Amino acid sequence: ELSAEAAMSEEMVRKRMGFWVNQRVVQVNRVGEDMIYSLVSASDANSNDHSFIDHNDDDEQELAVSLGAHEEEEMKVYESYIVGMLSNLGQLPLQRIHTMLKTFVSGSEHNYDKTPNQLAVFLQQLCKEEKLEVGPDGMYKLLKKGAK
Repeated sequence: ELSAEAAMSEEMVRKRMGFWVNQRVVQVNRVGEDMIYSLVSASDANSNDHSFIDHNDDDEQELAVSLGAHEEEEMKVYESYIVGMLSNLGQLPLQRIHTMLKTFVSGSEHNYDKTPNQLAVFLQQLCKEEKLEVGPDGMYKLLKKGAK
C-alpha cells in the first residue's frame, strides 16, 4: 500500500523505511506477509525502553540496519552543501536549508528528494557528530572548533 502511495517499488520502500526504523523514528511490525510501519511516539523515542524493536526477527533487523547505513551514506552527499551554506551564510533554519538544497542540488548527479523531516534527522546526526550545532531558536550553524 505504501509503495503504491509513494509510487516506489516495495524494495525501495523497505530500503527507505529501514533508515527510519534504524533511527527509531518508525517502528515496524509484521502481520502475516505485510509490514506495518508506524511512527514512534516522542515518549517512546525518549525512553531507554527499546521494546518496540522486534527482536524475534533478527534478519529483518539486520536488513534495517544495513539499509539505514546505506541511506545515511546517501545523505552524506549533501553534507558538503550544508557546510558550504553555513560557512557562507552563518546560521540557517531547517526550512531554508531544505529549500536551498532543493534549488542547488537538483541539477547535479545527486537529486535532492528528501523531506524536511528526513533532513532534520540528518542535521541532528551532524549535531551528534559535533559538526553542527542548533540553537534554541532552531537555527543551525557550524560548530566552532575548540568550543565544547
